[in-house]
Amino acid sequence: MKPNIILTFATTCGNLAVLAGLVFLIFELKQNSAIALSQIRQERTLSIIDEYALFAQNRQFSSMLHRALEDGDFDSLSKDDWNQVRLYETARMVRLEDVYFQYHNGLIDDSAYNFSLAMAASRLPLWKWLKVAAFNPDFKVAVDTFTQRPNFKQAVLAMEFSEWTKENPSPFRGIWAPSVYE
Repeated sequence: MKPNIILTFATTCGNLAVLAGLVFLIFELKQNSAIALSQIRQERTLSIIDEYALFAQNRQFSSMLHRALEDGDFDSLSKDDWNQVRLYETARMVRLEDVYFQYHNGLIDDSAYNFSLAMAASRLPLWKWLKVAAFNPDFKVAVDTFTQRPNFKQAVLAMEFSEWTKENPSPFRGIWAPSVYE
């Protein structure tokens, strides 16, 4: 064989080996991405389970939340109770903002993202009244945009709460962040 043919054959074999390595790397990256998404989803689920398990153990708080946010008995809560609800809703908003962040970084799937936007949109009247702050202005825009969808329907409780707030001004000031839902 001529040296030129040997060199061409060796180069071709080398290029094929590099190509095979790249194909293997792509499959490995896809697999790692799927594993990372699964781990993130599992961690989110476990944190939500932990949160609700703690509420289940605190009868007074869970009863208060149920009266206000399930039964619509908004007048039964004192300002201290509403402050607890405010802290609870702030934690919820931060968790939903985190879903927004993770979705836009490719770490959360569409179903979790859309569920979180729907949850945030249903909380808007409550968040506005409680002066819960949105730390990410893009998240606020995404939630507001979600409420403008033709198929968006506000939850009954949110509509009842909006009516209640007309005669019950918020006792809170938006002191936690400049991007308050107002």
